[in-house]
Amino acid sequence: STGPLARSLFFLGLTEEQALIVKLEGKGLVIFTGCGHPTIEVILNMATSLSDDPIYAIGGGLHFPLTSGRGSYEGLPGIKLQMIVGTGKPPWRRISDHDLSNTIKAINAAGPKYVFLSEHDTCDYSIKRFKNELKAETKVLKTGATYRI
Repeated sequence: STGPLARSLFFLGLTEEQALIVKLEGKGLVIFTGCGHPTIEVILNMATSLSDDPIYAIGGGLHFPLTSGRGSYEGLPGIKLQMIVGTGKPPWRRISDHDLSNTIKAINAAGPKYVFLSEHDTCDYSIKRFKNELKAETKVLKTGATYRI
């Protein structure tokens, strides 16, 4: 485990989340994220500081609710809560396409063979960009499905 990784979430204060890092003999590190609030960049930095083994796979949430639809839950009418709360940014500096591009670059630089994405708190637009732009074999996780790596 990475241990608690904190990120300040607007209105909520510091929220701690952990990621699980597993070493697969002969393959490298597999990183399982939670919701992805600490950012995959922070989680990747933690993983590479703990081990010199290559990143073999990443799975879990990355928290990218950029557009309306799934991943951008409305609290009050017209207020997209997940676009405001949970991104680590204040409402006047929302998570952006630039942030998504930087995350895609960070994952590609880490060089995993596989990426397994959770759709939790991530919109269809972001999922599509991940699937199209990540160099790794990229799949969207489905409840009850089995994945081999």
